[in-house]
Amino acid sequence: MIFFVAPTDELWEMEEYLHQFGAHLLNRITLVRYDDITAGKPLPAGTYVFSAIDRLFPAERGIAARFCDELCRADPEVKLINHPGRVLCRCDLLKKCFALKRNSFRIFRVHEFHRCKKFPVFIRPEGEHTGSMTRLLYTRRELTRELVNASILGYRLRDLLIVEYCDTADTSGIFRLYCATIVGNEIIPQIIIHNRNWIAKWDGRLVDEEKEREIRDYVEANPHATWLKESFELARINYGRMDYGLLNGVPHLWEINTNPTIVRPVGSASGLTQEQRDLLEPTRNRFLRHLGVALEKLDGPANPTKTIRVEISETERRRVEVERELKFRLRARRTIFRRLEPAISWLRHPFEPRM
Repeated sequence: MIFFVAPTDELWEMEEYLHQFGAHLLNRITLVRYDDITAGKPLPAGTYVFSAIDRLFPAERGIAARFCDELCRADPEVKLINHPGRVLCRCDLLKKCFALKRNSFRIFRVHEFHRCKKFPVFIRPEGEHTGSMTRLLYTRRELTRELVNASILGYRLRDLLIVEYCDTADTSGIFRLYCATIVGNEIIPQIIIHNRNWIAKWDGRLVDEEKEREIRDYVEANPHATWLKESFELARINYGRMDYGLLNGVPHLWEINTNPTIVRPVGSASGLTQEQRDLLEPTRNRFLRHLGVALEKLDGPANPTKTIRVEISETERRRVEVERELKFRLRARRTIFRRLEPAISWLRHPFEPRM
C-alpha cells in the first residue's frame, strides 16, 4: 500500500489525479493528512510519500521526521519518499546550487538584505509556488519599498525570499519553463511552457504546432536526465516536479514542488483554446501514463497489518496548535489584505495612472 501524506487542504492535488486518471490506483494509494501523524494516530506500514514539505511549520516537520524514523525501525520493508527531516526546501536548495556553481544566481532571506548587490531582483514567498510577487526591482530603494508593501499586505518578512533575476529569454524574447517530475528513481519530463513573460506560468502561455513539436521532442528525448537526477539527489527528493530554465544551454534550477498539481480540477479554466488543448493532449496523456506506471512501482512488500505511531509530548501538541493557529491567521490576514490591495495601492500612489 502507498500512503500519500499532505496537509488537509492540499490533498486535492492527488485526489484529482486519482479520480480523473488514476482509477487503477484507487485501491493502492491511501491519502493521509499530516494532522493524523501529529495527532499520534496509529498508521499502517507501507510506502510513504511525504509531500508539501515546504508548507510545514517546524513542529509539524519534526514530528513527521520522527514518524519516518519509527516506520523504518518497525519494518525494514518500508519505503520512504521525501523524508521530511532530510529534504532541502527552496532557500537551502538554491543556496547550495549557487555554492556548487550549478546556478549562477543567488537567493537571500530578508535579514540578508545588505548582501544584495546584483540587480535586478524580485521577491517571492518561500513556501508558495506562485512565482514572483513583485515586478523586477532595479535598486535597493525599490526593493525596500516592495518589502514594506509586502509587510503591509500581511506577509511576514521572515517568510519572504529575495532572488537575483536570471534572464533566460531567447533572441525573440520567449522564455521557456521546463518541467520534469520524479517518482521514485524515475525522471519523467512533463512539459515546456513558452511565455513572453519572465514569470513563465500558465497565464499568457504560447501554444502552436512548432512549440508542440519542441515539447514532444523534449519529453521523448529527456535531454537533461543526468542533470535532473543529480539535482533531485541534491535536494533529497524522490517525488515532486522540478521547474527549471536554460541559460546559454546550461540548466538552472528554479524550484521543486513536492506536491505539484498533476491535473486541473474538473471545470476549471485552462486559458487555452480547444484547438490548443487538442494539440497538447497526446503529450499530456503520455506523461500521465508514465506517471501511473511509476507510482505503481512505489508499492512495496511492507506488512500493512503492522501499525506505527509516534509519541507526541504535551509540549509538542501545544506547539502544533500554536503553529496551526498561526497558519490560519496568516492566511486570513493575507486574504483580507489581498482584497484591500487596490485601495491600499491607490492611497499610496493616488496620482499614478491605472492600467
